[in-house]
Amino acid sequence: MSAIRVEVTATGMVSSVGLSAVSACAAMRAGLSAFETLAYRDNARKPITGSPVAVLPRDLGREERLVDLLAMAIADALGGEAGTGWEQVPLLVAVAEPGRPGGGATLAGELVARVERRLERRFHSGLSRVLTGGSAAGFQALEAARKVLGERRAAACLVCGVDSFLNARSLLWLEEHGRLKSPRNADGVIPGEAAACVRVEPRAGASRQSLATIEGLGFAREMATVLNEEPLRADGLVKAGRAALEDAGLRMEDVELRLSDVSGELYAFKEQTLALTRLLRVKRESLPLWLCAESLGEVGAAASLCQLVRLAQAWQRGYAPGARAMCFASSVSGERAVAVVRRPKQAGEAGR
Repeated sequence: MSAIRVEVTATGMVSSVGLSAVSACAAMRAGLSAFETLAYRDNARKPITGSPVAVLPRDLGREERLVDLLAMAIADALGGEAGTGWEQVPLLVAVAEPGRPGGGATLAGELVARVERRLERRFHSGLSRVLTGGSAAGFQALEAARKVLGERRAAACLVCGVDSFLNARSLLWLEEHGRLKSPRNADGVIPGEAAACVRVEPRAGASRQSLATIEGLGFAREMATVLNEEPLRADGLVKAGRAALEDAGLRMEDVELRLSDVSGELYAFKEQTLALTRLLRVKRESLPLWLCAESLGEVGAAASLCQLVRLAQAWQRGYAPGARAMCFASSVSGERAVAVVRRPKQAGEAGR
């Protein structure tokens, strides 16, 4: 059975530049950021610049930060919806890779239960799950939701990503791998934190309009990661991109906008450039690239779904170029994922 196309019917987001999808995406559109000096210092005893969510207490523990971020993003997506039936909706959450100190992988077994208690809601007990794979895991969770919806095991799913680098262990890990941006290291990232959530359904109902259509998803693995010295050809991202385009029945020249989790490192810019040159075989005047990290910093496992939320909000408000976009996600562990997304059809619009 071929994979179904699913509709994004609600979005939620919390970040350093906004506590809702609407405010965060408006800030990104305006090019705003909220980078500031953290209470942490690097190994040279210089202050570290980061991108915290201001409403969270600075001394809030790592696990509590993730639970609070996730709960706020879900609440934003639900928009205050009351009523019953949420126990039939699977909650699928992407968190950091197991090998990253200070990430959310150790919380995976209890994250759903803890956010349920925080929200005072219950989600599907058998289908809710946490995927530990970093940025690419957001689209892996979207693929899991697509499968659940295609098999009619649920009428809707909530797909989320949550991460925070604002703890001592994650910051030390970034610095030890030469990835922390500082006056001594321009080729690094600004650590941040965020959560993003989308509700997906097989079709938009009378009461909920489609904000975006997921037309294709593709996955692969890259052997030359940012943590090793293997020569980079972007094989993984190219393979994932081709799989997503094939899934959608499209070519790269049908795409008019790119979004990526590139967050400041030369490696990531090089990977995106190499992938584009190998995927696009016709001359284009321009193919814009939107980077959420310009406003949010490095947000890890939340990055892929932040792209999807930003795209849905931009189409809803009519400022994203074109009718189709590709979202690219690269996990530190080597997992690669790409989504092909379509703008909701306009009145009188023909064809796919």
